[in-house]
Amino acid sequence: MADTVQAEEITIEVLQLAIEEALREAFPKANVCGYDALTQRKGSGRKHFNLPALVLSLGSFEYDVPTTTEQLAVILRWELRVVCSKKGGKAELEVRELAARVASFINGNRFGLKVKGAQFVSAGEDQFSPDLVALEPWLVEFEQSVCLGTSCFIDDFITPDEVYVSMEPDTGLDNIDKYERVTEDVINELPASGTATAV
Repeated sequence: MADTVQAEEITIEVLQLAIEEALREAFPKANVCGYDALTQRKGSGRKHFNLPALVLSLGSFEYDVPTTTEQLAVILRWELRVVCSKKGGKAELEVRELAARVASFINGNRFGLKVKGAQFVSAGEDQFSPDLVALEPWLVEFEQSVCLGTSCFIDDFITPDEVYVSMEPDTGLDNIDKYERVTEDVINELPASGTATAV
């Protein structure tokens, strides 16, 4: 379920950059990049690609739940390719180990943003990426629920320090002297039925 009280506006670009930066800090020896880096590599004819690599891309997104903020709540489905060299006798073990460490790091991570934590979905061999032929790729998939767009609520809303309450019919500005500051004692004294008005 999407976080309908998300405090700041989030864009896909902001989230992708935050994920990439978090991965760089957690895995400093890895080449963290977007999928476009593979396309540029192929188009330029360059064969060299720094490994191991963590290649992030957004595979798809779908509607999540209605919100009260007029934002679009979506579930983003991320694809993170863990790429290692086939050279060496332990290539298969190394890529699986790195994929497991990455999955553990991602699960529950908010990447420094005020959003719900990511959820690890699955990991397995990546057999459908022609750009990674002759390498040892694994695909780690995870989801993130976010609200896109600007909230309709005013950002500079100030939470009141005190709340006062009164019971009908003694409500409104004409009965301001009949309001009591809300404390635990006042809450316990409120009747089980009736209409209360707070200011």
